[in-house]
Amino acid sequence: MEQRAYDHLVLGAAACLVGGFLFCYGPILVGMVLQWWNVSFYSYAFLIPVVSAYLVWIRRDQLSALVPQPDYMGGAVLLGAGILALLIGQAGGVKALQQVSLLITLPGMVLWLFGKAVLRALWLPIAFLWFMIPIWEVVTDPLHLPFQSFSANLGVMMLRVVGIPVYQDGVFIHLPNITLEVARACSGVNYLIAVLATSIPLATIVLTAVWRRVVLVLLAMAVSALANSLRVALIGMLAYYDLSGDLHGPYHMLHGVFVSLVGYAVIFGGLWALSRGQSPAVFASAGRMWSFKWDQVRTSWITLSAVLALIGAVQYVDRSYPVPLKHNLSELSLEGAGWIGRDISPLQTMQGADQSLSRSYRATSGEEVMLSLWYFDTQTQGKELVYPGTDKLHANAGKIKLSISGQSEVELNRRFVRDRGNTRMVVFWYDLNGRILVSPLAVKCYTAFDAVVHGRTNGALMWVAVDLVSDDQAGEEQAVATLARFVSTLYPALDRYLPNPAD
Repeated sequence: MEQRAYDHLVLGAAACLVGGFLFCYGPILVGMVLQWWNVSFYSYAFLIPVVSAYLVWIRRDQLSALVPQPDYMGGAVLLGAGILALLIGQAGGVKALQQVSLLITLPGMVLWLFGKAVLRALWLPIAFLWFMIPIWEVVTDPLHLPFQSFSANLGVMMLRVVGIPVYQDGVFIHLPNITLEVARACSGVNYLIAVLATSIPLATIVLTAVWRRVVLVLLAMAVSALANSLRVALIGMLAYYDLSGDLHGPYHMLHGVFVSLVGYAVIFGGLWALSRGQSPAVFASAGRMWSFKWDQVRTSWITLSAVLALIGAVQYVDRSYPVPLKHNLSELSLEGAGWIGRDISPLQTMQGADQSLSRSYRATSGEEVMLSLWYFDTQTQGKELVYPGTDKLHANAGKIKLSISGQSEVELNRRFVRDRGNTRMVVFWYDLNGRILVSPLAVKCYTAFDAVVHGRTNGALMWVAVDLVSDDQAGEEQAVATLARFVSTLYPALDRYLPNPAD
């Protein structure tokens, strides 16, 4: 067979590899892009694949000097781990696990196809792709409150320096004519991730010394914190002089853009200063890349293509079975325990639930609580008990221990909601076949476990609220006592409706 025909076969095998990868991970990639588009926190992620590709491009001379030597053993281990994570994520409807599997499978493919030397050369472009995976709330959520407090404290100091009278109460900044709140969305944590995603590739591309790269990244982190404080001070100053316009309108966005530009100007200024007297870290010219012979690739490439295609087909097979409630939720009654219920409009929304209940219950002694319950017979992609929208439910939530059904105390989530001048205490938790869970991560892990071991992905979310009669300590204690009485009555009653481990 002529060499040209062999070259066409190699190209065909490469096309099969790309096709198999896209068939396997296409839905996950599309889902990530939709998250980038719909969640402003991840809007920067559109640039991550482009920057990663550029990091590969500037290494093309280094790559062309290497001789690919496939590592089938190491590649098989990584590919197996990535595929296992993908299958578990698909079975349990755990989107984050499926996305993480992508960045386990990808280096596995590089090892399988090209070997360790090539993977070492590409470790940074591949590692940089972690910034595009929408899982960073796990890291950033605990940072919001400290960043809010830091921005408020430093912003108040800046206002006092310019002579503006100001009083601070936590994240609330009281000016003579207005009260400002450094809200969660304005904590600056989102900006931190964005500047890290910018500074890391800049440091790698431009700077040669490791210490210079570390200094630039640390500078970027400091700038993200200080720039947000500057933004708070700027908004406070303009609000004090009545020059701010609508604080939640275009001017608010303009303040953020202005401060971001100042921050990036400082980062690029630091990059210029650190790079003086040195050459760029990476040189690249138009070196010739590798050529492969058909005999080298026909077995390994086609085998990998077939495996990826097979795994891609598996995701369209839902092996879990729905687990319905034992009885319809409309039949739930607590009158025998002294709580009279009436249906109300939902106080919270939950997408995709198979059954739901929203009621207000009044005790014979006068206390009133509100109950919302959502139940999923089964979870699939886009129909999940924990999804990006539930982040709002967990925002600023703490923990509280209540006695359920006479058992030892059980930890539940608690948060306070302000509605029309009233303060409402809310407790909520998840029930997965008798397990009481409060962490979204634990819910995802147990869902995946139930899917793999028991072939089911059902679960419920319970939400119970009571209005505080006063905003002081006595009002909180009374609300806790009311919630404890109601939850202690509710939970044993739910045994007739919710599945248990034996079902």
